[in-house]
Amino acid sequence: MKVKQKVQVVHTKKEKVFGWLALGALFACGLMVGLGINGRPTPVAEIEQVATPAPVVESQTKETCAIIEDLLLGRLMPEGSQDVRDHEYNIGVYEKLVMNGCSQNQQKYHNAAAREREIVAALQDSDAGQQTCEQIETLLLGQLPYASDDSDDRIERAKIYANLSERGCAERSAKYVDLAKQELEIARALEDDEFDNQETIEVVETYKRLNMQAAAEEIFETAKRLTNPAIDFILEVEKIINEQ
Repeated sequence: MKVKQKVQVVHTKKEKVFGWLALGALFACGLMVGLGINGRPTPVAEIEQVATPAPVVESQTKETCAIIEDLLLGRLMPEGSQDVRDHEYNIGVYEKLVMNGCSQNQQKYHNAAAREREIVAALQDSDAGQQTCEQIETLLLGQLPYASDDSDDRIERAKIYANLSERGCAERSAKYVDLAKQELEIARALEDDEFDNQETIEVVETYKRLNMQAAAEEIFETAKRLTNPAIDFILEVEKIINEQ
C-alpha cells in the first residue's frame, strides 16, 4: 500500500509581489469597464459640434465711391416732378456723382444730368412767363463739357459757371460762383498750378470775374516763376488783373 505524499507549493517573495500586481491590474481594468458601461455616452451631435468649426463669414466692404453714390442717389427728387427746381436740384446731384462717384459710372451720371437739363428746358418752355435769366441758364448749362480729368474741360466749366453767376437768375448766382470756384480748384490740382500761357490767362480772367483778386495774382506769380514768360504775356495778364 502506497502512502500518498502531500505536495506543498512554496512561492518565492518575488512571485508573490508579481501576483499582487497582476491582481491589482485586473481590478483596475474591471473598474474602467464598469464606468464605461454605466457612464453617459457622448451624443453624436455633440461630437460633430466640437469637431466641425463654425463657418467664417467674410465681410465685404463697399468701396468709398459706392457708399457716396448710395448717399447721393437717395437725395434725388422724383423724375416725374413738375417743379423745375426739383430737376435743377437733380442736375447738381448728378454733377456731384460725376465728380465723387465710381469712375466706371461717370458717363452714366453725365448722361443723367443732360437728361435732367432737357426736362428743365421742356418745363420752362411750357411756362409762358419764363424769365430771360432762366433761358440763359438752360442754354449755358447745355454747353457744359463733360466733367473729366482734363484741366481744359474744368477751366471751361468754370468759365460757364462764372458767366451764369452774372447772367443767370439772381437767386442762383451764389451757387454758380461756388461751382466755378470748385472747377478752378480741380483744374489747379490736375496741373499742380503749372498752366501754359493760354490757360493762365483764362484762369486769371475767371478769378477776376468771380472777384477773387488774390487768387488771380497767385496764379500770375506762379506762372512767372515757373515759365519765364515773354514781356507781352506779362503785360496782358497784368492788364487783366488791374482792370476794375
